[in-house]
Amino acid sequence: MFHRVAIVGVGLIGGSLGMALRQKRLAEEVIGVGRRPEALTRAVELGAIDRFETSLVTGVQGADLIVLATPVPQILTDIERLSPLLDENAIVTDVGSTKRDIVQLGERFLPRAFVGSHPMAGSEKAGVDAGRADLFENAVWVVTPTDATPSAKADKIVALGVAVGSRIVRLDPEAHDRAVAVTSHLPHVLAFALAALAGERSQVEPQLFDLAAGSFASGTRVARSSPELWRDICIANRDALADALRAYRDELDLSLTCLESADPEALLSVFRRGHDSVVGR
Repeated sequence: MFHRVAIVGVGLIGGSLGMALRQKRLAEEVIGVGRRPEALTRAVELGAIDRFETSLVTGVQGADLIVLATPVPQILTDIERLSPLLDENAIVTDVGSTKRDIVQLGERFLPRAFVGSHPMAGSEKAGVDAGRADLFENAVWVVTPTDATPSAKADKIVALGVAVGSRIVRLDPEAHDRAVAVTSHLPHVLAFALAALAGERSQVEPQLFDLAAGSFASGTRVARSSPELWRDICIANRDALADALRAYRDELDLSLTCLESADPEALLSVFRRGHDSVVGR
């Protein structure tokens, strides 16, 4: 499928993709590009990459596919840096959790090469040690081409997603960002807030965490994720996320009104709307 793939950022997603590419023989060579030789050496040991470079210039040389798998701010920086470095037929894609700003910049600096994408796979764990070759199997891989995207190169990224076991969804970049604001970014904001509330309340109720059951664990699992990573993602998608937060606040206010008025039927109606929206999906 590919001769040489350069993965910029060999963490959980980049490392897992490298493992999948190598195990499924989808690339003749997988090169890791990053700043920390010790982490890249570990990626070689784990079978995520064949070799590594610490320079973007040398790392992407001769690559027919370049995957940007760093945090969103670094993806934006690297898109600009890649412009003079690409071979004519190279494809550049990314795995960023937001798409509008990334795709706009990709189309500006890499108009003949860039295809936005977002594999919806991951974990609260980070780093290549958490990587798995099967991470993308049965996951949704969003591809976000626009009218300016080279169709043959978009098709190649679709084929890559299918080859590693994903289900492809094509979306407009802004539609993607509105959707993940609700389904991914908002849940992280809520998990961090709930965990912070519990931590604060535990200062006056020392046994609070002893009473934390499965529902609390489910609601706060992703609060174990990197705060710095999620700060960057949320800022990058701030408009759509702020809109989702306002709508969620309205839902909370509705529940609060039901409680304050001691209205069990109204509260049941709120709960049923939520229940019915997810049961059977």
